[in-house]
Amino acid sequence: MAKKNDFKPDKPYSGFWGKLLLTRQQRRNVLKWTLYSIVLLFLSVVQDVVLSQMQILDATTELVPCGIFLICLLEGTESGCIFALVSSVLYLFSGSAAGVYSIVFITALAVFAAAFRQSYLQKGFAAAMLCTGVAVFVYEVLTFCICAFLGLTTMNRIGTACMTALLTMIAAPVIYPLLKAIGGGDAWKE
Repeated sequence: MAKKNDFKPDKPYSGFWGKLLLTRQQRRNVLKWTLYSIVLLFLSVVQDVVLSQMQILDATTELVPCGIFLICLLEGTESGCIFALVSSVLYLFSGSAAGVYSIVFITALAVFAAAFRQSYLQKGFAAAMLCTGVAVFVYEVLTFCICAFLGLTTMNRIGTACMTALLTMIAAPVIYPLLKAIGGGDAWKE
């Protein structure tokens, strides 16, 4: 005799996603992280092809680190920082990063910014822009200091590094709504 609460098997899935045996939430996560990666690839192309040709006081933007910081802030410290590490390594291999030290700087600043935002600030646009702006500025200054120490630049180019940080901070509010739309609703489980 069949009861109301008896076990009922799941409906068979058809198509490509059904054959992978992923739940609906897992498929959404795969799609979300894939879209994040595509956005970072797009930002890299825009930065290297278009914006590198337009310089203001010898400075241009750093869209990829800005995008990495924003994604890490949106996703929180657990999953966002793993993404920051992987994407900073891929950013280095793309040839756009300043050097190997960029991996450490981007990952560490993304972890710190996400942890600070989760601990002390309320989730919102202003907090994301504040943390991203500080992370971008510190990243540019640290990169400049390492390059000056290695003899790759001179001290009179500190203004260019600060201008790069400022231009990137101006671009951050344009990138944020796109990444927020990809991330969906509340990513934090506080």
